[in-house]
Amino acid sequence: MSAAAANPWRPLLAGHGDRIAVRDDAGDSARYADVLALGARLDAELGRRSLVFLRTTGTACAVAHWLALLASDHATLIMEHDLADERLAALVERYRPDAVIDGSSGAITRLAGGTALHPSLSVLLSTSGSTGSPKLARFTAAAIHANALAIADYLGLGPDERPLLALPTSYSYGMSVINSHAAVGATIEVTGLGVMQGEFWQRLNDSGATSLSGVPFHYDAIRRLGIDRLATPTLTTLTQAGGKLPVPVARKYAEWAAANGRRFITMYGQTEAGPRLTWLPPEHLASHAGAIGVPIPGVTIELVGPDGAVITEAGVAGEMRCTSPAIMMGYAQDAADLALGDQLGGVLSTGDLAMRDEAGILSITGRVSRMIKLFGTRVNLDDVDARLAALDVPGVAFGQDDQLRVLIEGGEADAVREALVAAFSFPPRGLMVKRVDTLPRAASGKILYAALAEAWETA
Repeated sequence: MSAAAANPWRPLLAGHGDRIAVRDDAGDSARYADVLALGARLDAELGRRSLVFLRTTGTACAVAHWLALLASDHATLIMEHDLADERLAALVERYRPDAVIDGSSGAITRLAGGTALHPSLSVLLSTSGSTGSPKLARFTAAAIHANALAIADYLGLGPDERPLLALPTSYSYGMSVINSHAAVGATIEVTGLGVMQGEFWQRLNDSGATSLSGVPFHYDAIRRLGIDRLATPTLTTLTQAGGKLPVPVARKYAEWAAANGRRFITMYGQTEAGPRLTWLPPEHLASHAGAIGVPIPGVTIELVGPDGAVITEAGVAGEMRCTSPAIMMGYAQDAADLALGDQLGGVLSTGDLAMRDEAGILSITGRVSRMIKLFGTRVNLDDVDARLAALDVPGVAFGQDDQLRVLIEGGEADAVREALVAAFSFPPRGLMVKRVDTLPRAASGKILYAALAEAWETA
């Protein structure tokens, strides 16, 4: 059976017919029938199964291209339109795509291509969100489909839903909002506006949006602006993922939602899981603010101790090992990896430590690896350290969610900061760089990570 025949998205979208699939700030829209017609045109233009890079924007054109490619026989890497030229060139050189599509205009740039693709490969996602990391997660169309249906299930989505989406399509959370609503034939109201802009709130009202999705930064910003801005009659559901929301903020939203007849739902996921893994049902939010909740439909989660044994008792932390039909096939580091099959068998060790309480509610307690989330975008601190090495600047990255800090021994702090922002497309407000005489090191020369925070404060 070919990948095209096994792709469940094409018949699913075809069933939605002339319903509006997506509409943007300019009022441009596309029906589900238009999406499939676009897919046919792309097939004719590309001529054969291809590796496609799609540069996305917050427009109906870009979302329609994403859905058309998702329902096609092609393999697609979605990326933000403003990805630094240096990063895009590195990805093109590494993976040799057949075409790059500009999602804002539909323009197709044909390239030499020729990369061999596994028959089931459908979607490629950057493991570091908008940073343009060369390490990609490989998915089948069926895996992305399974996660979308599970999300639609626990959120109770239907064709009358109208989410206002301000998250990038290239970000796995934004992609999942599109996929889960497209699965049920809903209309996705996509916007390029941000919550700090007055026009965003006008768009929220004018669109008749039924839901809004955001990362901790969005909800903290809305809290400062005034939560009552969300008191639009049609808005019934707020969802949050992309990092842990501070407990006091989560409780404030829980109280507001309960008092106003709305749902505030916090969730957890990883790109490698397609991406959603858990959700916290609204009735548990007041008593479990800060928790990640319970597995979504089709997902099972085990907590594994350092000895490899599964932890069954409450209150004991272990690494989360998840089984799901949406788990990636494996990673890709270069073009040759795109021909590989499923290497994980539906099981993912997340690198996150968690524990269950007596009610079975999961809470994150820490991370096994050096990973933080910067305003919803996952950042591998090892990637930042590698960039510092490439700049010939002795340094180390550390910090916590929404606070990426870099200590350097040489170079100019402002220049290094600018170079990192340019290389990774980091939001400037989330990155700080300081220069020190010497980095804290053990006698062996290894960095003393536990001493970095103190070194930062005394720098």
